[in-house]
Amino acid sequence: MRRNAGFTLIELMITVVVLGIVATIAVPSFISLVQSNQLTGQINQLVGALSAARTEAIKMNQNVVFCHSSDGATCSDIDDGAWQGWLIGLAPTDQSAGIVAGSMMATGFLQTGQLILRANNNIADADSQVRFSPQGLVRTTNGRPLNGVLRVCINNSNDNNTRDLIIRSGGHIAVDTLTLTSCTAP
Repeated sequence: MRRNAGFTLIELMITVVVLGIVATIAVPSFISLVQSNQLTGQINQLVGALSAARTEAIKMNQNVVFCHSSDGATCSDIDDGAWQGWLIGLAPTDQSAGIVAGSMMATGFLQTGQLILRANNNIADADSQVRFSPQGLVRTTNGRPLNGVLRVCINNSNDNNTRDLIIRSGGHIAVDTLTLTSCTAP
């Protein structure tokens, strides 16, 4: 007698149930992993940009500005409270805001539309710019020490959805991981 090879209906149903349970557990974890990696990548890009601005200021023995930019070409005001991008360039010698024409060194934008970048009041009050002195110190346009925070967050996540980039007047940069219910300014 010959037996047909194959699966019974019960075996197929059990397989589908097991796959459903695994997918229910794995998909949210995978989404959380992707969002965490987006935040980490964005904060690493910002740390790199700030470090590059500080290094250029020391190397060139001139003030260098890291500022908000909505077009990638000029420093600009923030429209809705959130940064769209940034640029790095030489600071004007007259202590005005912005960069010297033709001195742009680097520019960057948020990697995805899900990320939000906000600055605390110290940076906002400093014309949304961080100025590095030739000694590598962080200053405002008028030369006063600047301690500030840039916050990168993702609204549709529940765990570790925020990274704070803490900038100290001595040039030290640190990153803090937070969980917040909304993406408010630091």
